[in-house]
Amino acid sequence: MMKCVRTMRPATEKIMNSWAKGCDGTIINPIKDDQDMPYDTYAFLGVLRGSGDMIKKCIQKNYDYYFIDHAYFDAGHNKKPSWYRVTKNDHVQNKLLDCTSDRWHKYFNKSIKPWRSGNKVIVCPPTGAMEWMFDTHDWLNTTVDALKQKTDREIVVRDKPMNPQVKRIDGVTTINGFIKTKQDNPLSEDLADAYCVVTLNSGVGVTAIIEGIPVVCGPECAAFPVSNTLDAIEDLQTFDRQPWLNSLAHSQFTLEEMASGYAYEFCTL
Repeated sequence: MMKCVRTMRPATEKIMNSWAKGCDGTIINPIKDDQDMPYDTYAFLGVLRGSGDMIKKCIQKNYDYYFIDHAYFDAGHNKKPSWYRVTKNDHVQNKLLDCTSDRWHKYFNKSIKPWRSGNKVIVCPPTGAMEWMFDTHDWLNTTVDALKQKTDREIVVRDKPMNPQVKRIDGVTTINGFIKTKQDNPLSEDLADAYCVVTLNSGVGVTAIIEGIPVVCGPECAAFPVSNTLDAIEDLQTFDRQPWLNSLAHSQFTLEEMASGYAYEFCTL
């Protein structure tokens, strides 16, 4: 029976409860570092409040796990319906699934802008929480230094407006407040003149691809299947985006689809 880890937040417990119902799982509290984590399949929502520690243990011990977090499209807890991404043994869907376009056209069907080019390189660094999760504490400095070796274009760094930080409390890694960052321009203005977006894992990568802006990223980002490498920053490639959109549309689910077992069955295939 799958062990579904509590989020320790009343506002999000309904999400894990829906998943547990659909997979016939059992709800458990986060397992602390000094406690044994027995062999099993686990499910997590996000990486804070002990979940990230357990995900790292799953990876180390080669345990299967399911990861739930904000959707690729139409994300938001208060939206109706509420959509959430689900992946097995990974943070995002970073592979192209062989899927039809019906789900994309039925539920999302956003306007896909033509590929275009601008002047600025927009860098979206990971939050403090993601730096900890992916062990990439010097990603921003390393990436900007590498960009300066490859291009003379203007580099604009855009931190997340509310950047969550983490610390160890009572055997788990959890939230330690936010660093608030005010940008000079809205994101839409910087994207309007973007040559490309460079990121580790930001959802801005998905937004950029839909807007016709090339992305440089790694497998931590859902844009990875249609992305470029930093070494190719001055020779960016474009892609057929529809297979990628189809893949992501089939990789996010409503609470009802979780509770019915559809999400679990699809992710297990």
